Amino acid sequence: MSSPRFIAALAAGKLCAALLKAIAPKRGSNLPGAIALRFDPEFLSHVKGIDPAKTVFTTGTNGKSTANNMVVHAFRTAGRSVCSNLEGANMKPGVATALLRNSTAGGRLKDEYLILEIDERSLAGIAGDLKPGHLCVTNIQKDQVQRNGDPGYIYQMIKGVVSGLEGLTLYVNNEEPRSKSLGRHLDESGVLVSFGVAQNARGSEAEHDRGVTAPCPLCHDALVFTWYNLAGIGAFRCPACGFSSGGPADYVITEVNYEGGTFRAEGHTYKLGYTAAFFLYNYAFCLCLCAGFGLGADNLKKAFESFENIGGRMESFPHAGKTVKYMRVKQENPETLQNALDTIAVDKTEKVFMFGPGVIDDIVPHYSNTFYIFDCSFGSLIKSGVERFICFGGPVEREAAARLRYAGVPDDRIEILESDDNDTILGAIAACKTDNIYLITKLYTYEKLKERAG
Repeated sequence: MSSPRFIAALAAGKLCAALLKAIAPKRGSNLPGAIALRFDPEFLSHVKGIDPAKTVFTTGTNGKSTANNMVVHAFRTAGRSVCSNLEGANMKPGVATALLRNSTAGGRLKDEYLILEIDERSLAGIAGDLKPGHLCVTNIQKDQVQRNGDPGYIYQMIKGVVSGLEGLTLYVNNEEPRSKSLGRHLDESGVLVSFGVAQNARGSEAEHDRGVTAPCPLCHDALVFTWYNLAGIGAFRCPACGFSSGGPADYVITEVNYEGGTFRAEGHTYKLGYTAAFFLYNYAFCLCLCAGFGLGADNLKKAFESFENIGGRMESFPHAGKTVKYMRVKQENPETLQNALDTIAVDKTEKVFMFGPGVIDDIVPHYSNTFYIFDCSFGSLIKSGVERFICFGGPVEREAAARLRYAGVPDDRIEILESDDNDTILGAIAACKTDNIYLITKLYTYEKLKERAG
């Protein structure tokens, strides 16, 4: 029988969710769950009807939203009933909200499957309540140092969850060292499944111009990469202890045809709806998870053809007869910045590159941090035909310019904007000779620029 505390939490959360749906249908992915948790801090563990064997968590630094949403779409395309947090509310209140929306008045989950994106820092607490039978770790990389510190800290948190769940099926990225090494921490009843992507035409540079590499997660010596598919993800080996990406993963994407929009896996050809290289690992994970749940190739082909990702990584807006292409990255995250640089470098036509790292103002106190731009290689971008590099971003525009100088860009091709107000930036765009402009900056800055552009 449910406790009075849980019943009160369920009623209050559902009432809040209903009110928000009526007055602000696009909001409310966290608040109902937060209210429920105030009434009952153990709300998640009290929801009935959740089968751990049909519960899937996806966590990691990069790619977890897309990977989770792709899996949910594949399951629903196959007619499976799924509860999920597709809005990206991936901490405890967001998970509680998803359960509130998809449970009966008595607190029983309506859906057969529970498939969730989980914030890596929140994983331990949520997994302790819901005991997932399946866990995917996309990668563990640098991100939000003020919040997450070093990736090794996050690694230890996830490792504790992996070792503490009996009978867990763990899905790891075969070409990302920290993710792959987690398989060593499964208990005897656990199952390890690896996914990967064969070397392809849009890999990142294997040699970094600043000599940066990753530490071995086992012995902490420097890893050696033979090739990269993405920044920090590729064929690797530790000369000190022998830990490596080894042979092919259990599920491997091969024969990637970016121009034709297809790839091969397990003897089948699939549509590549999103041709940025980082999407391939989302497809790879989706393939191996769905195979384990009996979703065949025909269903996956339909799912991949109709999948639409939320919030694209590249958007654009017109200004002064030019097209400004905005490359969205996560601040303090060198891997997403590197992926954006590599994507721009594929375009060999003449272009202008505008770079505005900006001050990080989503966490109090606000602060400036440019370490992540020194973790990236700008070599491919520089060789791809950039007419001019324009740096802006308040107090950090000179650090951005210095990074480009270290990478070998001549001073006469670097322009520093002394002001980062919108009109100054738009004026610099209007003055460009080419109409092909690439922009990397904060999402807030991009939205304001797009608003004022004409």
